[in-house]
Amino acid sequence: MVVVTKVGPGRDPSGEWLDTVRPDQLRGQVEENLRQLGRDCLDVVNLRAGGPRTASITEHFGALAELREAGLVRHLGLSAVLPEHVTEAQKIAPVVCVQNSYGLDWRRADESGLVDLCGEQGIAFVPFFAVSGLRREAAAGQEHDARVHSVARAHNATPAQVRLAWALHRGPHVLAIPGTTNPAHLAENIAAGSLRLTKDELALLDKPDEGTA
Repeated sequence: MVVVTKVGPGRDPSGEWLDTVRPDQLRGQVEENLRQLGRDCLDVVNLRAGGPRTASITEHFGALAELREAGLVRHLGLSAVLPEHVTEAQKIAPVVCVQNSYGLDWRRADESGLVDLCGEQGIAFVPFFAVSGLRREAAAGQEHDARVHSVARAHNATPAQVRLAWALHRGPHVLAIPGTTNPAHLAENIAAGSLRLTKDELALLDKPDEGTA
């Protein structure tokens, strides 16, 4: 088991998101993760980008690189970033994973070239919201995409499994992280890893949805 944590801008005590965090505050977040997990070293720590999307992450990632050199962290990753952030971070320390929102209905990481960049550099691309899509933190809700229903029926699978399988077919470096509190859904999510979609099915899913199932 590899435990991955995330530091950077988070929520305040009221639950509101904070836009920024100083580089020197990251050590405290890492140490709090170590305390809560009862570990001496974290397997992977992702830096969540904050502030303007184009802002530099050099100081923040550099602060985490220092913690890696100190032995508090084994590997570093990034979250909610652009391709240029990956290039920027790679000049400081190796990036092992990138965690971004990505799914059938939310493909900015394709449009920016981020998914391909990660594959070319041997970096794991770890999409979140692969099932919920535009609903983000909300539950996935009822499936209305006719393409997804069509493929699901062909494999006797659920629409959520098809959405996960679509993301995983993007490349061997892709590892989706669907969230659930339901044991049955957890089993379905794991089973989606063995769902093999045909080229025709992938082409169908890549077309605009023309109807409601």
